[in-house]
Amino acid sequence: MKKILLALVATLLALPSYAQVVTAKGVATVSYGATLGPADVERAYRAAQVASIERYFAEAGEAESENFETIRPQVEANLDKFIMSATMLNEQDQPVLHKYSVSVRTELNVTKLRITLRGASRVSQTAPAGNSPMVYVFLGREVGAVKSFDDRVVKRVETKLDSDVKVNTTARGSEGENIKSSQIATNASKQKTAKVALNQTLNVETGGSTTRKQDETSFRMLSMAGHKTSVTSVFSQSGFAVADPEFVLADGDLKAVNADFSKGSDLTPATMRALVQSLRKAGVPLFVLATFDVGTPAQDPETGMQRVTVTVSGRVLDVSGALPREVAAVPPVQYFALAPDNAVATTKALKDASLLAAKEIVSRLNVNGIH
Repeated sequence: MKKILLALVATLLALPSYAQVVTAKGVATVSYGATLGPADVERAYRAAQVASIERYFAEAGEAESENFETIRPQVEANLDKFIMSATMLNEQDQPVLHKYSVSVRTELNVTKLRITLRGASRVSQTAPAGNSPMVYVFLGREVGAVKSFDDRVVKRVETKLDSDVKVNTTARGSEGENIKSSQIATNASKQKTAKVALNQTLNVETGGSTTRKQDETSFRMLSMAGHKTSVTSVFSQSGFAVADPEFVLADGDLKAVNADFSKGSDLTPATMRALVQSLRKAGVPLFVLATFDVGTPAQDPETGMQRVTVTVSGRVLDVSGALPREVAAVPPVQYFALAPDNAVATTKALKDASLLAAKEIVSRLNVNGIH
């Protein structure tokens, strides 16, 4: 029963990310003349409501925030269309400074905001609407094996011996004669002194080198088939004509993509050239590639449930020109999910991450006028 209750709580906490009605807060401050009038209060109240919408888009990401600026005039002119309810939380009047501040909590109609955003993107698009066809490949993976290498250590010892020997010799002698009668006697004496000096210096140098080799990581690929329908729905509702990769790419293309990402984090040039050739042959200009790296499950300290983190990164290529070019990219972003066991948490994390990644990709494409 406890596990079921915790799972329900986790589900409820995750709902705001996908709900079409989202609660947001906004704060605004306006300046007024000699006295605060009803018109000034209404102006601040509306500005706070607009700020709540702006806050919602800012929290959704940089691309979403930039998209909001394209529809800001429409939002400000039709607040009742996008805000279902608004509640004043606090107000403050500063007569000395002639400033009035108000904070509100609003319920946003996200569905109408998205529809308005897509409409503005189509109107502002200057290029022909030929970039709609799309093929996407989402790859889930987890670490399968890590091969570590011991450090290679090389030691070196150099010994040098310097010797210096000096010998000094001194000889001294004397001779004499002794004459007696008819005989002459001679005598001589010799004294020899030697001095030897020996100097030795021993120099020892030690050193070496340590070579470290990076770990070799191989990945186990995970199926994303269960999330295909919901992801395709996100792209389709945003105006893209999504084609199934099995009908566009060659038989060996997907195998090559899986093989490349099971060993590293990028495609080989040969695989990339084969993909571009298949896309051009089918007349599909947009190719979306995203990877979902599943982390090691861990127990959440607050709920006691299993927590799984998924790191998402992706890129969008336009192959319609002479040279393929990257028109959008999603830097590594982490999402997580809570569930009673590892398997459920992993499945939920992949589902949530794939939906959020699809929405982020759509937002970044809309910024560039592509739909």
